Amino acid sequence: MSADTTAPTPKLPASTLLIWTLGLVAVSWPWLDKMSLITLVTASAAPDTSQFDQIMVHYSWAPRVAMAVLIGSGLGLAGAVLQQVLRNPLASPTTLGVESGAQLAIAIASLHIPGLLVFSPDLTAVAGGLLGTGLVIALTWRLGFSPVTVILAGMVVSFVLGAINYALLLLNGEFLGHLFIWGAGSLVQNDWSQFQALWPRVVVLTIGMILLMRPLQLLQLGAGRARALGARVTALRLLALLLVILMTACVVSRVGVVAFIGLAAPALARLLGARTLQQQLFWSTLIGAGVLLLADALAQLATQWIGGSLIPTGTTTALIGGPILLLALRGLRNDHQAPTHTSNLTSNPASFARSRRSLWPPMLITLMLLAIVTTLSLAWSPSLAGWQWTPPSEWANAWQWRGPRLVAALLAGMILGGAGTLIQRLTGNVMASPELLGISGGAALAMVALSLLGISAGRGGQLIAGAAGAAVVLMLLFLLSRRHRFSGHHLLLGGVAIYVFMDAGIRLVLSKGDTEAMKLLNWLSGSTWLVTGSEAWALALIGIILLATALLCSRLLTVLPLGGATAQALGVRVPLARAVLLLLAALLTSAATIIIGPLSFVGLMAPHLARMLGQQTVARQLLLAALVGATLLAAADYLSRVILFPNQLPAGILAALVGGLYFFWGLSRHGKA
Repeated sequence: MSADTTAPTPKLPASTLLIWTLGLVAVSWPWLDKMSLITLVTASAAPDTSQFDQIMVHYSWAPRVAMAVLIGSGLGLAGAVLQQVLRNPLASPTTLGVESGAQLAIAIASLHIPGLLVFSPDLTAVAGGLLGTGLVIALTWRLGFSPVTVILAGMVVSFVLGAINYALLLLNGEFLGHLFIWGAGSLVQNDWSQFQALWPRVVVLTIGMILLMRPLQLLQLGAGRARALGARVTALRLLALLLVILMTACVVSRVGVVAFIGLAAPALARLLGARTLQQQLFWSTLIGAGVLLLADALAQLATQWIGGSLIPTGTTTALIGGPILLLALRGLRNDHQAPTHTSNLTSNPASFARSRRSLWPPMLITLMLLAIVTTLSLAWSPSLAGWQWTPPSEWANAWQWRGPRLVAALLAGMILGGAGTLIQRLTGNVMASPELLGISGGAALAMVALSLLGISAGRGGQLIAGAAGAAVVLMLLFLLSRRHRFSGHHLLLGGVAIYVFMDAGIRLVLSKGDTEAMKLLNWLSGSTWLVTGSEAWALALIGIILLATALLCSRLLTVLPLGGATAQALGVRVPLARAVLLLLAALLTSAATIIIGPLSFVGLMAPHLARMLGQQTVARQLLLAALVGATLLAAADYLSRVILFPNQLPAGILAALVGGLYFFWGLSRHGKA
């Protein structure tokens, strides 16, 4: 007799039991020093009110464990359903913008409609989740929900919504301080009220997803065959997505963002042998509960280890989600991928013709725009008496206040334009940028690590740490993509995984809600008002040296995209050349990230605009991209200073919003590419 290929492997229940055992032991261990296991269990249900420890168990420990199991099971099931609906092993509520949308909606409601949160926090979170997912669906519907496209669109939606959320926190920190801890995903409980409010919702939504199991099985046959068998595919997908959004929003409204359980649980279930849809849904539910229980136990142990400073559970789940995303990425089949764009000038006659256009007309136009932006930034601004020009006699005084931030924005824009060009040429992918590849995230994470370790470093120390972080990310990306022949899609998705780690570290620091958190938030948002004159001129010197070095590497950037064998035949020492270019890209990214933060998208826009203006050769594109980047970021700095006067928006946030819209436009125009 042949073996049943649909039966789960024996290691699936054994591994699930192991995860649960580890989680229960870890979460119970601190209390077993104070009471027996039997007392711990009985105190959870009926404590002796004369014993303080038993009261703590009943009102704090037991509801926290129950919430971990309830939320983990709900998110695990939601992730499995979502991956089945989109036929995408990388889909999860986190990567589709559900959680970031819900978080933004609750922040807005806290400021402007607080009564709505009293009436129904779930409804508020659902509205935000629908916004985030709706944007992703609108961007990718025409492209058939390609796995790579969906994940990239989802993460950029998360970037953009997160930038808006950062802006709200900066402008209204005194009213939204509680969102620092909540946004990081905290399971801390004071009684059973949150559990009692959440469990009926999770149960009802779970039943709804189970009822969709048989129709969802038809989607495994493909949309065409499912329609032929009578399934209303579009309605089925929308209904399943709605249930997933409702489940995620209910969780976010109660405990904040608990990231990547919806990705980790289904991925582990498949990895451990769940084959059929029923098996994946069932075991994803159990594994999700066990993983969150274990993650929460680790968060509690880490909190005790570092002396009581709260480690949010959402931080540990995000750290778990990064490696899981990389495992899922390794299993992504090549047939999901679209061809990678390269910058080869001979790929089509039109691009070759554009490459022969003169550099000077677009260069002069860009310089004129830059001069206009610079003049406006220094001389025309709002005041309490209205908009007014600063007379020339006052320009020296105005320069003391506005000059350093303007120089910093100009130089950071130039550096990001150069870094983006270098990275796109090095990877052969026009959608690559320091932000989307996680390189800015690596630099940011290294600087966050300095804060976590209590190391006080000046700009020089930050530059070195940031460059090291950026270089490590670049090396990891290339190592991870070697088996896929440096596929642009795998580089981009590897960057998404790196962003997960950065986001976890950032949420950990922000959850403290202290002055260090506010400093970090200002920096993350690209607040150029913190830059001093000496720092601006130091950045100018560093930027000019690095960009000049990049220009000297133009030949390498022209030859390497032709392939290792061709480059070696032309006399290039490929490993050394790649190492030099990796280091240069890391230094450029780190220098800009110190000033403008990790989420500006100038490194994506500037090379694109330079290419659209006809500059296809490396040196020309690099020069024009640097000027375009300087103009973009200087304009963002000026607008961020005046549009909400007397308040100020960080330039990085405004640039991220514009860059996100640019990415959406590019995706709708060149989606499959």
